[in-house]
Amino acid sequence: GTEAGVGGYAVRSTPSHMPGGLAWFVAAAAWHHAGPRSSRSSRAALRQQLPAAPPLPEEGHEIEVRCERVAYGGLGIARTDAGATVMLSDNTVPGELIRALVTRRRRRHVEARTTAVLEPGPASVAP
Repeated sequence: GTEAGVGGYAVRSTPSHMPGGLAWFVAAAAWHHAGPRSSRSSRAALRQQLPAAPPLPEEGHEIEVRCERVAYGGLGIARTDAGATVMLSDNTVPGELIRALVTRRRRRHVEARTTAVLEPGPASVAP
């Protein structure tokens, strides 16, 4: 096949059995050349619009949080005053005010072990 320059790229002509001939390759080359650049810039613009993630507590620190709900598997889910997500150990009830020790810091949340129940929740039952 013959070659033709398109936007600084060499494009080969297509065989007769391919639909669109050379125009198909020209369109594909133009899309490939412009597509990734435009998607990168739109991703960067979207990233600038997103709010910053809340600060996560450090490992070894004690925090006081209120359990919001229980996730699948029995882990309690809570949020710090700053808005960071905390995954609590087993045996937590929604509504409980808990003191917990941060055991692991992940990318978007921290894992913590319950050390004391400061205030029981509405669904709590005395043992």
